[in-house]
Amino acid sequence: MTAQDLPRLRQEVVLGPALRTGPKTVHHVKDARTGCYYRVGPREHFIMGLMDGRHTLQDIGRRYSDTYDRRLGPDHWGQIFTLLGRYQLLDGHADTAVLDKLRKAREDKEAARQGWLRRRWVLLRPDRLCAALATRLAFAFRAGFVIPALILVAAVQALVWTHAATLSTEAAHQRTWAISIPVSVLLVWVITALHEFAHGVTCRHFGGTVTEIGVSWRFPMLAPYCRTDDIVLFHRRRARVATAFAGVMVSLLAMVPVAGWWWLTRDGGPGHSLAAGVLLFGSAGSLLNLLPFLRSDGYVMLTHALDLADLRGESYRFWRLLLRRGDPAARARLSVYPARDARAYAAYGLVSLLFALSVYGCLMWLWFATLERWTGPVWAVVILAAETAVVVVLVLAAARARSGGRQAADA
Repeated sequence: MTAQDLPRLRQEVVLGPALRTGPKTVHHVKDARTGCYYRVGPREHFIMGLMDGRHTLQDIGRRYSDTYDRRLGPDHWGQIFTLLGRYQLLDGHADTAVLDKLRKAREDKEAARQGWLRRRWVLLRPDRLCAALATRLAFAFRAGFVIPALILVAAVQALVWTHAATLSTEAAHQRTWAISIPVSVLLVWVITALHEFAHGVTCRHFGGTVTEIGVSWRFPMLAPYCRTDDIVLFHRRRARVATAFAGVMVSLLAMVPVAGWWWLTRDGGPGHSLAAGVLLFGSAGSLLNLLPFLRSDGYVMLTHALDLADLRGESYRFWRLLLRRGDPAARARLSVYPARDARAYAAYGLVSLLFALSVYGCLMWLWFATLERWTGPVWAVVILAAETAVVVVLVLAAARARSGGRQAADA
């Protein structure tokens, strides 16, 4: 290319906002043609953002020099065009065969991640349906709907948790379990489907695409999922947080008619006990989804509220450095973390550990109380110690596998 050429990124290439990861700032770049996502630094993003067919290389170089007080030399341009060529991002310079190879490599990489620790089963490709629903439900994203809906949800949750004991008792006294159980399962699946579609419709409303809805296995949990990878491309933080929150919001809104039925049949009318069970456990499950310690909606909300790319993974890295701060190399790496992010990673890692230990301690106490009646206290302690050792080995193995996967990806 000459200095007077007007470079343009392909129409399918989308540039995302600045997100922080560790001590660095990154931008996600998506190629919709291949489905690949790439990460680039702020300077590469700045240059790519000016490749719109209206700026010459000379214009871009001048704007770069004004912004960064540094001239783009031939070596720098060579690195930029090597990057653009490797991923076929420039309009008029892309090879269809190479694009197909990149798409195939992405699919093979995703397939290779499937294993006994994690697996996904795709149930449908809902992008067109989510787009149609996003158009029809545009009113649901306006303040005139959202604010009253939040107030209504808060009122129902206040009702639930001030009557939790009553709901628990009524839920335990079903008249006909043979009917209550299948109806409860059906209602749970309907609410779950609404939850996942809410993520997809919200993502589509903000301009993203929705590639999959399915079921994922992440040891030891089986859970539904909606793939909204484009969330990292939304420039407004509110859009990213709203996309993550939409599922919980709809699940809680689904409790409103259930609460109404429970209240209207409080004299023992049909379905009263069933409504009590769905209301109590449905509310609890939705609120638990806001806890930011698993790969839950609450985790995604917190991550994007802080404008971070990977809160949990970077917290683990930060704490590994912090525990090795006696090493000069670790100290040097810690020193480049922004103070705000260092506080966030430190706090999240500590609270996550305390939460995990609390949950595990409660489970062990309940399990001990059960085992003690069967085996006596000594053998109960032995069994629990063995189980704890197995859990520790599995956690360390998973952490080692994750670390190895990251190193391979970085390479």
